[in-house]
Amino acid sequence: MAKRKTLMDEIREELAQDRELNAVYQRELARLELANQIAALRRQVGLSQAQLAERIGTKQAGVARMERAGYAGFTVATLAKIAAATGARLDIRLTPPARPARLRRAGAR
Repeated sequence: MAKRKTLMDEIREELAQDRELNAVYQRELARLELANQIAALRRQVGLSQAQLAERIGTKQAGVARMERAGYAGFTVATLAKIAAATGARLDIRLTPPARPARLRRAGAR
């Protein structure tokens, strides 16, 4: 008996076939993960949003925005401030795909 496709199987297939959609998906997923990491780290070290804001030189509303998935204003400098204020280590990396995609060279037809 053939294995039934799940919704996630279908989504993965569609993402694999559509580079633009995959790029949007990856960007939004990264934003969501980063917002969740900031909120979790802040709570783990016992800081309120206002306390973290004071340590990184912004206002509580700024931290609240950073903890929302739709926030797009992250900079490496801001993330480094958050890491320093919480005793965390900032680790930025790009992870290659399991199967490398064939990329066209600029100017190639």
